[in-house]
Amino acid sequence: MRAGKRRPPEPAAAGEAADVCLVLEGTYPFVSGGVSSWVHQMVRKLDHLRFGLAHVSPRTGHFADGPRYDVPENVVWLQEIPLHETRVPGGGDEERARETVARYRAHVERISRGDASCFADLVHALDEDGGRTAWQVLQTPAGWRLLVDTYRAEAPEESFLDFFWTWRFAQIPLLAMSSVRLPEAGLYHSISTGYAGLLAAAAKVRSGRPMLLTEHGIYTKERRIEIERSTWIPDWEPDEIAARSRERYFHRFWARQFERLSHLCYQLADETLTLYGGNRDRQERDGLAPGTGGIVPNGIDLRVYGGAPRERRTRPEGELVIGFVGRVTPIKDVKTLLYAMRLVVDAFPGARLRIMGPKDEAPDYAAQCETLMRSLGLDGHVAFEGSVNVPQELPTLDVMVLTSISEAQPLVILEAGAAGVPVVATDVGSCRELLFGGDAESRRFGQGGFVTPIATPQATARALLELARDPALGPQLGENLRGRVERLYGQPRMIDAYRAIYARHLAPDAVEA
Repeated sequence: MRAGKRRPPEPAAAGEAADVCLVLEGTYPFVSGGVSSWVHQMVRKLDHLRFGLAHVSPRTGHFADGPRYDVPENVVWLQEIPLHETRVPGGGDEERARETVARYRAHVERISRGDASCFADLVHALDEDGGRTAWQVLQTPAGWRLLVDTYRAEAPEESFLDFFWTWRFAQIPLLAMSSVRLPEAGLYHSISTGYAGLLAAAAKVRSGRPMLLTEHGIYTKERRIEIERSTWIPDWEPDEIAARSRERYFHRFWARQFERLSHLCYQLADETLTLYGGNRDRQERDGLAPGTGGIVPNGIDLRVYGGAPRERRTRPEGELVIGFVGRVTPIKDVKTLLYAMRLVVDAFPGARLRIMGPKDEAPDYAAQCETLMRSLGLDGHVAFEGSVNVPQELPTLDVMVLTSISEAQPLVILEAGAAGVPVVATDVGSCRELLFGGDAESRRFGQGGFVTPIATPQATARALLELARDPALGPQLGENLRGRVERLYGQPRMIDAYRAIYARHLAPDAVEA
């Protein structure tokens, strides 16, 4: 988190050239979380390199409070790119607009079959066109014909009005991001697919410099979850009574948009990485060429979170302090945790839950969670504490808990393990691998906690109560997890891996330490 005040990085136009441009979306340095912590430690430890940060934001001024992190001095510039405000540069005419739309049509047709070969033609057409916003490009006669042709081919039974606005709202940011000229850098490294990956792919086309892609959570998977849970996609009218089931066209439409972005990024990236084997398998199902993806696990600074065995918290009889560290957002499923906590308190009244993480990313959801806490009668047993100094607070906990519906390789489990704190986590991402081991070497350290099904308060409560009733169990599980984390997930391994990866793609003078 923000460790102190310093001069923010210069805007891209005023800053010096970067060796690595990190392309980011909804994360560092404006949003705290596991991915942001990963970026922060990478930039700090690779301090022989100059980094630029290109961050996709919803709109200008969205992050009015500025960075949440004390951005390192080797970040030489920071550029925010508003998703819905970017203009196509230059000045064009109707002939140029027709050419732009024609190339966009060709790109859409090819990428729908998983072929990104027309993307470069689109980028060059956008460079030659201009003087209009992406919205205005689609308002040309050629843009209108593309919209109508798509409607007739894909959705003739749907409301044209719903299709018009959905299609426009989806296409505008794609054209806008494809038109952005990122500052020059030796390497463009995107930390997701999606709009950030699209920016990095366009930068590669324009500059000829390499593109690196690292996925923590799989972008398409997380967007699918959001789409399925959405209430704003117009597939059903609120008062509609259906005599038969109906395909949800607009839900499929949005899911397909993000799948196509993944196809584009996987084909344009010179190297694609992720955190563990399960993620790589999912990338391949989403279009990555089999056998081409690499794995670099997360790593943490053991000196910060653990180091020598910590002085044990002596748990008073009848007490259990449970910690949740993370953003209070739907994907973390804090509501399931609250329902579980009600069951725990009923059986073990001395249990107390500390929810430590920001509430401003999804304020409506956070407010619902606080209302639920009160309605469940958990005042005095649950506290929403906001952002905290995690290494400082870990020794005060008896157990860490995650009830997320999607994770990759959660840093919070590694942090808890380094401090000798056992973990109860849902069976998502690599949580099972972290807590039980994924191969013979890692399994020899023993069980480090419990895994539970998604959205199952009863299972989460049972695991917490097992720890509550056996004071010796938690410390033993915590020591098992500590051994696994110290052996396999130290920060030097991760940093050395990325030092070598950057060296493969950058000019030799850029990677000299």
